[in-house]
Amino acid sequence: MSMSFSRALRRVGVVCSLAAVLLATSLASRAAVGAESNTARTTRVARTVAPSATTLDVGETRGMYGSKPLALRTEGEPLMAFPPAKSAARRPMTVVYLHGRHARVANGCPWFRSGASELGWLVCPEGAEAQPDGSWSWGADVFAQGAIVSRALRTAVANGATTEPGVAVGFSQGSYVAVDLVKARLARFRGLVLLGAEMHPNAQTLREAGVKRIALGAGALDATHDSLVDEARRLDGEGIETRFFELGRIGHTYTVENTAVLRDAIAWAGGL
Repeated sequence: MSMSFSRALRRVGVVCSLAAVLLATSLASRAAVGAESNTARTTRVARTVAPSATTLDVGETRGMYGSKPLALRTEGEPLMAFPPAKSAARRPMTVVYLHGRHARVANGCPWFRSGASELGWLVCPEGAEAQPDGSWSWGADVFAQGAIVSRALRTAVANGATTEPGVAVGFSQGSYVAVDLVKARLARFRGLVLLGAEMHPNAQTLREAGVKRIALGAGALDATHDSLVDEARRLDGEGIETRFFELGRIGHTYTVENTAVLRDAIAWAGGL
């Protein structure tokens, strides 16, 4: 009995030892799995919260800008504007958008914000004549036009823009306004972006007024297209840097499919 009991005790001891080993192995395995799971979980969280290598701050790269305009007050009058991008020059210039006939500033201004914001402030004043439907036109009084544009330029300067000549972007009637203001010496611009307007400006007059570059543009279906292509060649041949920018297969509008063409035209006219 004593010997049998002793053997039984030894067997129980062996079984317990084996059980202990198995238990330890199991716990170690679970700990390893848990550690791997935690590592994977940590990695997933890090990937979620860490900024991507291609994440861009608004304004840091061409074409990346905020979409909401500012409502400035220009000597008591409202003025739609977009501020400079973070990548703009330390001394930001002013880009003024001059809309077409029977237009609403809110419709046109945002289309020109990217190239303009690379240069500085974009300001979009309303024309001299209010229309019954709530739209605006510029009328025929160049002095009234000049007063509005000058007020918008002063507002940009009050918000940090340099007093040096900037860029005028005109569409349709606004293009004629831009050229008339320069010819009458009621506004000074280093660059002009003239879209959708058949005109034949005098290169020497514009050059003497301080214009360095002229960007002409129109859609392929715009009646002004071919004339502006010819004007670009003529003005460039007469000694003032001029380029034609194809706006795509569109008619008399600035609502292009690829806004890069508007951005490039404005940036180039401003000297970039």
